[in-house]
Amino acid sequence: MISSGSRYADHSVEIVTDSAGATRRVLIPAAPKTLRVRAVTYRWQEGDRVDTVATDFYRDPTQWWRIAEVNPEILDWTEIAPGTVIRIPHAD
Repeated sequence: MISSGSRYADHSVEIVTDSAGATRRVLIPAAPKTLRVRAVTYRWQEGDRVDTVATDFYRDPTQWWRIAEVNPEILDWTEIAPGTVIRIPHAD
């Protein structure tokens, strides 16, 4: 179950069946909300992790959620292809 405080709280979970007949739950993203934030762009590099990127920009790895919040299209931060451009909100 998705926690009410999660950034995925507005998304739905559906059960899908693959071609082999196996079922699994998948997250169906909600329509993106309009956010107004000042941000810079960052090109993801091989070996990056969202917590280390947060450390680079905020000097605090626990601030990774700020990056995740303005990039709702990224559902799995462990599967980002190098070269992907993400938004990094200003620290203010």
